[in-house]
Amino acid sequence: MFSKKCVQLFAVALMATGTFVGCDSKVGEAPPPPESHELGGTKCLTEVKPVVKNFIDGTATKAEVASGWDCAETAIQTFKRYVRGNSSDRYTSQELATFLEKNFLDASKNETIPVGLQVEVMKLKQIFVGGSAEYISKGEIDKIITLFGSFREMTVNLTPYMRVLSLNWTVSEANSIQTDVRYFEDANKEIQNAARTLASLIESNGRSYKLADFVVLMEQMGVFFNEKWDFPKTIAKYMPVVLKVKKALAGGDENYVAPSEWRRFALLGARGYIQYLRYYYFIKSVPETGTGYRLSYLSRTVEDVLSVFQDLVAEKPEGVVSRDEVNDLLKTLQVVWPDFKVSNSLVFEAMKVKQLFFGGSVDSFTTTDFETARLKVSRIKILIERFLPYYSIYGREWEPELYENEEAQKLFMESQFVLESTVREAGVLFEGAYDLQDLVPLIREIETLYPPKGESYADLIKDYMPMIIDVKNMILGGNDSSLRKANWSVLLGFAARFYSDFLYYDYFLKEQPFEKPLTVSYLSIFANQSINIARDLLAAKKETQFSRAEINKLIQHLSNLGILPEGLKPKSIDQVVGIVLNNILNNPERRLEGYVPDALNLSSLEVLRNELQVWLDTELFVAQTTEHWREEEGYSAKELQEILKKASVSTLSRQPLASGLYELLLTVQSPVPLTVDSEARVLISNKLQQKYTAKTLRQLNLYRAVSRLAVRSFAGTADRVNTYKGVNLEEVQGAFMALRPVLVEAGILDSKNMTFASSRFREANIFVPHSDGSTLASYAELTDLIGMIWSGLNINSMLRDELIKKCFNGNTDVKNDALVSLSCARASYKDSLPSAAVSMPEYVKFQKAAGKDEWAIYMNNIFKAAGYVPNDKNMALLEDISLAPHVIQYIEMIYARFDKNKDGVINTPESLNAFPAFKGILLELAKEQIESGTIKEADLLDLFTYILRYGKPPETIKEKLRFVLSWKGKREKWDVWADRVQLSEILGYIADQVTKSAKAGKTTEGALVNPILSVNQPAQQSQ
Repeated sequence: MFSKKCVQLFAVALMATGTFVGCDSKVGEAPPPPESHELGGTKCLTEVKPVVKNFIDGTATKAEVASGWDCAETAIQTFKRYVRGNSSDRYTSQELATFLEKNFLDASKNETIPVGLQVEVMKLKQIFVGGSAEYISKGEIDKIITLFGSFREMTVNLTPYMRVLSLNWTVSEANSIQTDVRYFEDANKEIQNAARTLASLIESNGRSYKLADFVVLMEQMGVFFNEKWDFPKTIAKYMPVVLKVKKALAGGDENYVAPSEWRRFALLGARGYIQYLRYYYFIKSVPETGTGYRLSYLSRTVEDVLSVFQDLVAEKPEGVVSRDEVNDLLKTLQVVWPDFKVSNSLVFEAMKVKQLFFGGSVDSFTTTDFETARLKVSRIKILIERFLPYYSIYGREWEPELYENEEAQKLFMESQFVLESTVREAGVLFEGAYDLQDLVPLIREIETLYPPKGESYADLIKDYMPMIIDVKNMILGGNDSSLRKANWSVLLGFAARFYSDFLYYDYFLKEQPFEKPLTVSYLSIFANQSINIARDLLAAKKETQFSRAEINKLIQHLSNLGILPEGLKPKSIDQVVGIVLNNILNNPERRLEGYVPDALNLSSLEVLRNELQVWLDTELFVAQTTEHWREEEGYSAKELQEILKKASVSTLSRQPLASGLYELLLTVQSPVPLTVDSEARVLISNKLQQKYTAKTLRQLNLYRAVSRLAVRSFAGTADRVNTYKGVNLEEVQGAFMALRPVLVEAGILDSKNMTFASSRFREANIFVPHSDGSTLASYAELTDLIGMIWSGLNINSMLRDELIKKCFNGNTDVKNDALVSLSCARASYKDSLPSAAVSMPEYVKFQKAAGKDEWAIYMNNIFKAAGYVPNDKNMALLEDISLAPHVIQYIEMIYARFDKNKDGVINTPESLNAFPAFKGILLELAKEQIESGTIKEADLLDLFTYILRYGKPPETIKEKLRFVLSWKGKREKWDVWADRVQLSEILGYIADQVTKSAKAGKTTEGALVNPILSVNQPAQQSQ
C-alpha cells in the first residue's frame, strides 16, 4: 500500500500547506501568550479533517471539497483580520498553529500540531509562496489565499478520480472495460494537469526543495495523525533510488529539486505513478480474458514509460542518460536490495545489448534511443498478439492428447508457421550488429555476480564459440564473429524452425510406442521437416552446399569438444566424410557416371529423403498391418509373400513404399525364414513353425534399409544396383579400407585386422539363409548377415554380463583386453547359453544332451573359430571369444538349411545340397592348386564331402591315399556324417591353419570365419 499512502500524504500535505505558517519567535520556540481567541466563523474547520480523509479515499464529493477550501480560506482571512502577532507585519508558525488548534482540532483530545511538522510545512510554504522558513508575512497570507483558489480548483477536479489514485477502484467485467479505460485515462489527464499546476506555482517562486525533507515531512505527518506508519521508513529506504532516478532523468543536483526542474520532476512523478496504476488495474489485477486488454495496457504502459523517459531526457541539460548515471542508479538499487548485484563490466556489456535493440551508443541513452524503442512497442504488441494463442505450445505446456489427432496436427502446424513468421518479423526490429564473442564476458560477469549452482555457462559458451562462429560464417557469410542487422531475421527464422522441430518431437514422438501407425506417420512428418530445414539452410548459403572442407571443420570442432571419440585423425575423418558425401548420399546413377560432389548439396538431401521415406513408408505399412496383433501372432512365409506381392503391385504409384515392399519380399523369399524373438535374436530352427511377427517385420525393414544403402552406395554397376545382385569382394574391401582408419582410431577395430570386410563377405556367401556361394554379396544375403550380426551381438552381451559376474567377481570395469581362463569361460557359457541362445532351440537340446567332454571339445573349437589362439596358460582375451555366439549361429544356420531329415547330422545327400553354398570359398582356397594343376575344380565336391566326413582335408600320406583311392570319384561309397561337434572341429581346424599361416607370414584370406576379428565389446553392446 506504499503507493496509496503516498497519495494520501500528498493530499494531506496539499490541504495543510496553507494552514501551518507564521512567526515572531522562531519556529520551535515556546508559544507567546495567547492573544487570539476562538472565532465562531471558523467552526467549519472542525469538519475539514474527515473531508480530507474522504477525499483521499475517493468518497468525498466536489461540493464537500470545495466547501472545505472555502472554510479554510475564510479561516485564514479571519486569522489575518483578527489575530495579531508580536510583530505587526508577520506571524510565527506557532501563532498560526495555536489558532488552528483552537478552531480546527478536537480540544477534548488535546490535539496539537507538532513543532517538527510546523518546520516542514514552512519549507513547503517557501516553495509555494516564497519568503522565509521562519516567518509568514501578511503579504504571504494574501498569496496563500490566492494559492488556495488554485488548490481548490485542482482538488475539485481530482475528486472524481481520487479512488483511482488511492487504489480504491476496481476494473469492471470485460464487457464494460472500455468505459473503465476512458475513466482511467481521464484520471491520467487530471493528475498530469495537477502536476503541471503545482510545478508552475512552485517555479514562479524560484525555490529549491531538498528531497530528504519529504521523508521528514511524512514522519511528522504520522505524529500529527497519531499513526505508526511503516511507509515513512520505506520512503527513506527508497529515497536513494529516487535521487538517482531524478538525476538521471531530470538532471541537476540529485539531492534537490531546483526551480527549473520542478515541471520535469512533477511530471516524472505523475506519469510514473500513472504507469504503476495502469499495471495495478489492467495488468496485475485483471485476468486475461482473451480480448487482449491486458496486453494492450502492458503495451500502452511500456510506450508511456518510454515516452516519459524521452521527454525528460530531451529537457535534461545534458540531453542524455550516461552509462555512468545508469551505473550509479543500479548500484543504488544494490544498496536497497542486497540481493541485486551489478558491476561496471556488466553495465558495459548490457549497453551493447541495448545498442542492439535501441541503437545509439554504448555510452548513453539518448532521446532517439527511447523514441526508437517507443515506436517499436506497437509492432511488438502485434507480434505478441499473434504469438499468444499458441503460448502453451511454445511453453511445452500443451496437451495434444486432448484433441483429435488431425486437429492436434493442424493446430501445431499453425503454431509452427506463426512462430517462424513472428520471429522473422521480430528480427527486423534489431537495430544493428552484435559480436557473438561478447556473449562470453556478458555471461561470465553475470555468473561472477550470481554464481551458478552447476557448470559455468560462460565456459561452455566459450568452448562452443569457435564452432558457432564457423557455422554462422558458413551459413550467413562473412569471416568474423558479428551478427549483422540483415542476419537477424534469417537466424531467428531458423532458430524458430529448429525449436518447432524439437517441440514436434516432444509432443508427438517422445516416449510414444513406435509400433503404432500414428507414431510412424508423425516420425515421417518430423523427418521431412528436418530435411526441409537442412534444405533451406543450404539455399541460404551463396554456394547452396556445405563443402567437404566445411564439414570436416565442423567435425573437427566436435572432436575438440570431446563429443567424438578421442584419437580420431583429420585424415581418417575426411575419408569417412568422403564416403558419406560421394557414396552414401550420392545418387547411384550419378555416382556410376563419375559424379563426385565432395559436398553436401540439395541432391544429397533428396537422396537422404528418399532413403528415409522408403524405410518410413515400409515401416508404416508394417505398423498398419500388425496394429492389432498379439506379440506371438504373425504370418507364415507363404502368407507374407502373397501379401507383399499384392501390396507391391498396388503401391507402384507410391515409389518409396513399392521399393520397400519389393525388397522386403526378396528378404522373405528365403530357404530358411529369418525371424527374430522379442530381443531381436534370430530364431534358427528347422523344426519350429516360424512366424513373421510384428517385431520380425520391423527388424527386417531395418536390416533391409541398411543393406539397400550398402548396395546403392558401393555396387560397381547399375545392373547390380537395380537388380539387387549386390557388391563384390573388391568393392566391399575398398569401402572397408576407407573406413578402417577411423574404426581403428575409435577403438572399434583391432589395428591388426585387415580381413574384417572379406570375412563378413564370405560369411554372407556361406552362413546366412540366402547364401549361394557366388562371388557377389547380394542384397538379400547382406540383409540376412546384418540380422545375424545384430542377433549375435545381443546374445554376446548377455553372455558377457554373466561371464563378468562369474569370472571377474562382477567387476564392471573389465576391459576387452582382460584375460579369462578357458575353463571359467566354458563354465559360464554352459550356464548362460541355454537362456541367452533360447532363439536356437536345436542347439540348446544339443548342449543339454552332450557329454561333458564332448561339449568341451565343441566349445573349445567354437572359441578358436571366434578368435582364441591356444596357449600354454589356457587363457583367452575377452575380445577373442566375443564372436562365439556368431559362430554358433552360423553352425545352427547350416543345420536349419541343409539338415532336411532333422536328425542333427549332415549326411551325404544333405552335403551335396550344401556344396553350392561352399563352392565359392573352396574355389578361392584352392585357387593356386587349381592353377598349378594339383587339383581340378571338379574335385572340389569330393574335397568338401571328405572334410565333412573327417573334419579336415587330407594332409598325411595315409590321408591322401585314402582320399584318392577310397573317396575321390566314388560318390556311392561316401558316408558323410557331420554333427555339431564335427562342424566345430572343421572350423577349429581352419582357425589353427590360419594361425599357422599368420605366424609364417602368409595371408589369412582363406579363412571361412575370421578367427582374429577384434570388434571391441563396448561397440558391440551399443549396436
